[in-house]
Amino acid sequence: MSLEINTIHNQFYIILGKYIKARINDTGDASDVLQEVFIKINENLGSLTEESKLKSWIFTITRNSIIDYYRKNSNHKKSELTECMMQKIMHETDFDTSESLDCCLMKFIERLPEDYRDIIMDSEIHGIKQKNLTEKYSLAYPSIRSRVQRGRSKLKEMLLDCCSIELDRRGNVMNVTSKKSCSGGKC
Repeated sequence: MSLEINTIHNQFYIILGKYIKARINDTGDASDVLQEVFIKINENLGSLTEESKLKSWIFTITRNSIIDYYRKNSNHKKSELTECMMQKIMHETDFDTSESLDCCLMKFIERLPEDYRDIIMDSEIHGIKQKNLTEKYSLAYPSIRSRVQRGRSKLKEMLLDCCSIELDRRGNVMNVTSKKSCSGGKC
């Protein structure tokens, strides 16, 4: 593999900087995290086996560095990271694909039956705790939990019918492509 850190730095510095600053409000801290990311890239570049996976590999390092930053600073009173944001960062897949995957998921969620769609929107997209949804929907907690589980199952089935999903060894989404047989739209 003929990758050099200078080439990677030139290619990814701006996009990584914007990505990190969008998730860390303090400019100085964001710059520190960006520097840490490039140090990790430099130290671990030899472990990258496929050059075609470079972007996903860099994204994973960046995402994990942001999570590490918030974990280290979680004791501070001014911590900006809510549980919802932590979950979002942990489940992001790629610089470009995280936004397009959100759009894709929304299309599939909109096609769920109404009983599942609204509860999935509230619990998964808006981050409302399932126990708090009992009043809104006038349902018992076990019913809410069951609908969320069934909604997730239906959503997963729809996604797998329409998309090829590549996961890393930890179960994180690395790549999503539409299947030719999909009539429900592009992923």
